[in-house]
Amino acid sequence: MRDLDVEWDVTNLRVEWGTLHFAGPGRLRLTSEAVTVSAGADELSASYGELRGGAWRTAGLTLHGAPGTIVMESSRGLQHAWASLLAFACPLPELVRDHRLLGSRRGGHVGLQAKFLAPLLQARKRLEAEGDLDTRIALLEARALRERMATVVQNLAKDIYPVSHPDRRGLEAELEEALDSMFRAIDAIESAATAFRDAPEEVRFTAWRRWVSAVSNVFTLADRSWANAARLLPDTVKP
Repeated sequence: MRDLDVEWDVTNLRVEWGTLHFAGPGRLRLTSEAVTVSAGADELSASYGELRGGAWRTAGLTLHGAPGTIVMESSRGLQHAWASLLAFACPLPELVRDHRLLGSRRGGHVGLQAKFLAPLLQARKRLEAEGDLDTRIALLEARALRERMATVVQNLAKDIYPVSHPDRRGLEAELEEALDSMFRAIDAIESAATAFRDAPEEVRFTAWRRWVSAVSNVFTLADRSWANAARLLPDTVKP
C-alpha cells in the first residue's frame, strides 16, 4: 500500500463520535493508516476499518462508523479526498495472492490451466483499472462470469475429446462436479452485489467489504477446485 499523508482545509466540520463532539472550520488529513479531522484543539483519528460507510456530494463529505458521524463541507478538494479515502477504506486485495497452483506443475497442464483462469484474471484486470465502487460492482457481473467459466469447461472438454461427443459430455459433467464449489461461490457474488446496491450510505463500506470477500472466495475456490479438475485431464493435450 502506498504511503499517503495529505491534508485539506475544511470550511465546516461537525464531529459526533462517541463522547467526542466538536465543530467549526478545520482540517482533514489522510494517512495510510487512518483519517484524522481536527478543529482548533479538538482532534479525532479513526482507522479506515472503523468506517462503516460514507458519501461524497458536491462540497460535502460524510463518514459513518459505529461511534457516530463525521460531516465535512468545503468548496474544493473534497472530491479528491473522497477518491483517496476510498482507496484505503475500500481496498481491492490481490485476488490471486493465495493461488498455490497458478503457474505450477501441480496445477496440471499449464496451457489448460491458463484457459481455465483466463476469465478470472481478465475480471481482476478490469477491477484494478477502476476506482469507483459502483463501477467495479458492475464490471464483475456474476451471471456473465458464470457463463464464461461454464464455456471454459465446455472448451476444455472439447480440447480433450474433439470427436467423441459422449466422452466430451461425460468429462464436462465430471469437471462441473469438481468445480461445483467455485460455481456456487460465483452465484454468491450476485447477492453480495445486490446488498451493496441497496445499502444506505451508513453501511456502504461494510457492504463493499462483504462483496470483496465474496469475490475473493471465488478466486480461492477456483484454485482449490482446479486441483481436483486437473486430475481429470491428461498431461499431454494441445494448448
